[in-house]
Amino acid sequence: MKRCYKFFAVVLIFSLFSVNSVFALTVKEQRNILKITKKMSRLANNNKIDELIQYYSKDYKSFDGYNRDEIIQIFKMASELYPKSRTKEKITKVEEKDGLIKVYIEETSKTKMNVLGEDAKYAVQDKVKGKMISYSKYAMNFRNEDGSYRVISDEIFDETTEIKYGEALNSKFEMEVPKNVKSGEEFTVKTTVEMPENRVVVGSIGHDKIIFPPQKYFDPYRTINETGILERVMVANTEGKNEYVNSSYAFIAPVEIQKSKNGSKLKAAISGMGIYVKRMNTTKEEIL
Repeated sequence: MKRCYKFFAVVLIFSLFSVNSVFALTVKEQRNILKITKKMSRLANNNKIDELIQYYSKDYKSFDGYNRDEIIQIFKMASELYPKSRTKEKITKVEEKDGLIKVYIEETSKTKMNVLGEDAKYAVQDKVKGKMISYSKYAMNFRNEDGSYRVISDEIFDETTEIKYGEALNSKFEMEVPKNVKSGEEFTVKTTVEMPENRVVVGSIGHDKIIFPPQKYFDPYRTINETGILERVMVANTEGKNEYVNSSYAFIAPVEIQKSKNGSKLKAAISGMGIYVKRMNTTKEEIL
């Protein structure tokens, strides 16, 4: 629930089911789980977090180690940051495993994002249109607690978020990152951006442990040459924490701002910007 937001999760909207269930599940159990999932999706879509959280066990522990109180805070932060986000969800499988009922989900979340006022003072027209698209594959694990099914844990297999503003809305961007690494392992991230004409392009690559409260590491911007490629070698954390690998890039354009007898003055304005975030799951096994 609320998986696809960058920085921490997505609003879940129930839509189309393609269910392959194992014979251990009764028809009644399957219908009950789907009904609960639909209810949770509706509550999340309407940002009714206090009602939604009732479907989470008090013993809940997320794939990234969050407890129930922390996931409540994450949900509320996400709903405040992206109140108009809309998500399409597809349940691909329901099965019983190790005494739990696992619901496998694929979802896509989209949000329109406009930057105005002081936040857009370096933009060409003091206004920037943008959008966020997120993709996620995960499973929610339900446990029967006193006759009611509640989420006890989850597993996140894949998670990607892309945010684009201005001229970057139509640009192509790719990031190559390992899906899994060992603690302390060295890994390489490569990004490729389609270079626009008559623009200076800068970019950065970094990685953050997925912890609460979030901690953000900022990598300095570097100029990207005509190849559009930026690479960086980094080392995974030694604590076994999953990570978000992130990259950002910006298009910088010269803009005429004033005409006088002595000619026009120019300023450097951001004409487009992109942010790309990809989950990288980490094992606790360290490299010898």
